[in-house]
Amino acid sequence: MGLFKSARLGWLSTASLLGLTGGEAFAQDVPAPAPIPADAAAMREAGVFPAAFFAAYNPITAADMVARVPGFELRDGDDRRGFGATAGNLLINGERPSSKTAASELLKRIPAAKVQRIELLSGSNAAVDVRGQAQIINVVVTQATAEDSSTTFVAGLRHIQYSNRIGWAVQASRTIPLSSSADLALDVQAPNTLGRGVIRDVLIGGSGVPTGSRYQVGQSDNMSLQASANLRWRPTADDAVNVNFQYIPIWNSSESVQFEAAPNGALRSALDGITEYDNNYSVELGGDWERELSDALTVKLIALVSNTSVDQSDTFDILTAPATRVTRTQDRTTRSGERIARLQLKWNLNDAHTLEVGGEGAFNFRDTTLDIANQLQGGPPVPVPLAVADARVEEIRGEVFATDIWTVSPKLSVEAGLNWEVSQISQTGDQTKERRFNYPKPRLTASYVAGPRTTFRFILQRDVAQLDFAEFSSAVDFLNTSTIQGNPNLEPEKAWKSRLEVERRFDQRAVLTLALFADRVQDVHDLVDIGGFDAYGNIGDGTRRGVEARATIPLKPLGLPESELRISGLYQQTEVTDPITGERRSFSVPLERQGTPSGSATLNSGNKDWAYLVNYRQNLPNIASSWGATVFQWAGREEYRRAEIFEYVREKPRLDLYFETTALKPVTVRFFVNNLLVSSEERTRTFYVGDRSSGTIQRVENRISLGGPEGSRTIGFLVSGKF
Repeated sequence: MGLFKSARLGWLSTASLLGLTGGEAFAQDVPAPAPIPADAAAMREAGVFPAAFFAAYNPITAADMVARVPGFELRDGDDRRGFGATAGNLLINGERPSSKTAASELLKRIPAAKVQRIELLSGSNAAVDVRGQAQIINVVVTQATAEDSSTTFVAGLRHIQYSNRIGWAVQASRTIPLSSSADLALDVQAPNTLGRGVIRDVLIGGSGVPTGSRYQVGQSDNMSLQASANLRWRPTADDAVNVNFQYIPIWNSSESVQFEAAPNGALRSALDGITEYDNNYSVELGGDWERELSDALTVKLIALVSNTSVDQSDTFDILTAPATRVTRTQDRTTRSGERIARLQLKWNLNDAHTLEVGGEGAFNFRDTTLDIANQLQGGPPVPVPLAVADARVEEIRGEVFATDIWTVSPKLSVEAGLNWEVSQISQTGDQTKERRFNYPKPRLTASYVAGPRTTFRFILQRDVAQLDFAEFSSAVDFLNTSTIQGNPNLEPEKAWKSRLEVERRFDQRAVLTLALFADRVQDVHDLVDIGGFDAYGNIGDGTRRGVEARATIPLKPLGLPESELRISGLYQQTEVTDPITGERRSFSVPLERQGTPSGSATLNSGNKDWAYLVNYRQNLPNIASSWGATVFQWAGREEYRRAEIFEYVREKPRLDLYFETTALKPVTVRFFVNNLLVSSEERTRTFYVGDRSSGTIQRVENRISLGGPEGSRTIGFLVSGKF
């Protein structure tokens, strides 16, 4: 690869697809639900929202409808081992989907025309699988027939700031009735994202005097094909079978150039790099079988198999002035997978108690190899040794559980449960390690209806976080000159979590929810020092406390008919003892673990101090259209390493605007401008002499990043409909 092939640089676009819709998800049939209350007051108390309730929002998919349920926030579920602990707060036809695909993604595959109604369930409920949730949504989907079998499609184009090319996205889905008792749903998506990011660094010495500057341009070309299928089948009146399949091949590559100069402008170094990803895919096959043994007894078996694969190849041509040239290569292979089997038995003991017992077994693995070499111009490649470069991590996990859903009175319901997990984690490769863990995980959920408009909810549980097997092996970031060493001694973070929530419904559309939460965290997941290298590890016990608020406010009383304001906000404080300085500080918030939103903004604070999301929408019925705006911002984040502190700040909030119309029948057209204010991200990287305990600054890098998922203005449109 020649040096400085900047002509190859395209345009960076890591923004997710906005508003992709279409497709259909299915779940098992359930007994005929209770009729919808005729009057609005009864409907509000029952938490039932018929399809007509959402008509003013021009929904295309079930995701559009769930997003407008007053007082509800969809959660995709926690990242946990196994199946049971990953459950979000979504049901489809009274059942949890037998897939670990995000709930928000499943809803985008259900056309709005198939949704009969949406039920908002508060507190423990013996009729459905609540599983530790204080509030849950049930999307009731109608049975597909030959008459309404159609293909739903979405197609769109977008231009991303700094880009010279147009990105596109297409999606199509179809439901095929196989018989009176079987449906097959197919969904295909093909997103293409292109873009460019620009980074500028000012280099400052320990005395505060500038010592140089750095300029970097990066491009990534990302394309994938996501194909999924769902089979729903009722072979008998007592049996229901649901099978899900998903396959995602991915074709990604990225290129970058970087220059560093002295204060007088003289070139110090230059870099030209390319990263290619081959054999890159993920595949998942899951299913469940449920049988009603009697009116009071039901058994359900769930199984899931998933695999992922990626081969990463990095090549960097580096020039150090005046004439030293070296080629640095990095080759990494990663294979991972999960196997899960779960059996659960539900027994409606009487009108007051429903018992659920069962067990789950899982096998997880991740196999990684990493080879790094340096080659001087005209010389042979020289391998670079790195601790824990090759590692295979395996986990065998078993869990038994028991839950009692107790209807104490018409106003009070309680769910009490205990999960007991045992596991064995073994690592082979550059280091060999085997450990066993044993975790009891009790939980208590209570819901009290104080009146027709007020509900109190309380949750107390012991939570055990997921281990990221990638953190057991080492990783190198050449562009940021950063190395994270693998840590075979990493343990999962544990926490006692408590949450008290009060919900006040003023009418069918106006809702206010306030929540207080406090977590006592054990073995806080953070960065530790292993032999002078940074690594992910555990730094002791800490606390997390905060308050969260959600509100849905119709603005008609303020003279704005057909208008609605939705507000979500969170403020929290985390505290732990720093292992380097011995001082109390907040939790470290590593950049790569943030999952910052792109496309449609969602409240995702992680361990950051605060975040807020304000959404305004006004319907324009006279022209069959609507428009709206979203404002979203979050606190800066800090990452504490052995001898460095990373600080990230984005001063301006993100502002998204859209206009949507159904006047051009039979399609819906949406025009959008995302990140109108184009807030750049500022990063301060402070290096210390020795380590941070010295308090002596060695040097500082001040960075401004333009582009990327949150630093680019995106303009585009989407056309959706069916044929």
